[in-house]
Amino acid sequence: MKHCPSPRPPPRQGDPRDTMTARRDPAPPGRPTRRAAPGHLALLLAAVVALAVPAPAGAASPATLAAPATAKALAAGAPAAGPRVASRYAILVDAGTDQVLWGRNYNLARPPASLTKMMTVLLANASLPRRQMAVADRNAAVRPATRLALRPGQKILVEQALAAALIVSANDMAVLLADTSAGSIRRFSLAMDAESRRLGLRRSRWRVPDGLDTPGHVSSAYDLAILARAVLRDPWLARMVRTRHLAFVTPDGHRHTLTSRSRFLRDYPGAVGIKTGFTDDAGRCLAAAAARGGRTLIAIVLDSPDPPGDAARLMDWGFAAGAAAGSGLRLPPYTPPVGVATLLPRPSRPTPAPLAPPTTASSALDQTADALRPRRALVPVALTSATVLLVGLGSLAMALRRPRRRGSG
Repeated sequence: MKHCPSPRPPPRQGDPRDTMTARRDPAPPGRPTRRAAPGHLALLLAAVVALAVPAPAGAASPATLAAPATAKALAAGAPAAGPRVASRYAILVDAGTDQVLWGRNYNLARPPASLTKMMTVLLANASLPRRQMAVADRNAAVRPATRLALRPGQKILVEQALAAALIVSANDMAVLLADTSAGSIRRFSLAMDAESRRLGLRRSRWRVPDGLDTPGHVSSAYDLAILARAVLRDPWLARMVRTRHLAFVTPDGHRHTLTSRSRFLRDYPGAVGIKTGFTDDAGRCLAAAAARGGRTLIAIVLDSPDPPGDAARLMDWGFAAGAAAGSGLRLPPYTPPVGVATLLPRPSRPTPAPLAPPTTASSALDQTADALRPRRALVPVALTSATVLLVGLGSLAMALRRPRRRGSG
């Protein structure tokens, strides 16, 4: 009778056999144990390499640029001792030393909204005398969003237009400055790109002077920090960006009162500017600067749910725990902006070239024509002379044939 093994009891909770994957029984004695398949080794090696290789620059996932001490703390498993900001694109810079203290996705290109106007006023300020008078045109009059609402033909000083572009982010004044400086928005945008290369901007491409959403119009937190530093280096522009209220009368008698809406400039102790911005594509943006204890810090936050709060947290950290921080990254050396005429010199009118001397072939033709002209002139004369001569000879012959008549005495 054949022996039937008794059935195995059902697995208990937590029994290793309770699994969806079948387990192999141990190898019988004397049979070599199978080693891990080469594919498993390859997967393990790939995982090790992936962990060892750093993420490429500009990766889509948020990458934080921390100070060396913070990086060591992270490697040791300690919590990061850096500023807590909600913005995914931010940077903190010491304006005096050009040191980048902290950054997150600082080199990714993003729509900059009205932070564009920092470049606009830098370029226009270098291109035009501030006491020059500008005349509003249709391009400025129809620009949407914040504006002074000047009608075509109305006049304003360049310094008044600069102040309005900075303090209340007047889009029509940014367009007016572009048209006055370069003759057209298109030419002004070319000058903005040329100035970017001079100043060391890496990711900026400019299409409009006011920052309204336009395809291809982008910048980065790093580039905008360079522009913010340039604004603070100009004494007049630095005074404008920390001004909360300004009233003026235009040359044709219109009075305007400007009031800044920057919560950071109003609420943060030591705030000295600089510029707010918002569009649908860019989100809420801020270029902030504050001075304390002989130091001036610049913070750029893009697409933030709370730009003033993010900037304040960056400043608090930078003036305290981050005072000795350093990432090893610096802004490029400061370069003063130049005007549109230097960046895009207009081609001079070509001088009319002197008449070229006649070639050998034309000279030969002219000589032949000249040689023929006298001969043609002599032909009628020769024909006339021959006719006269023949008539004369004929008359003489007839006279000789006639008989002589005698005379009567």
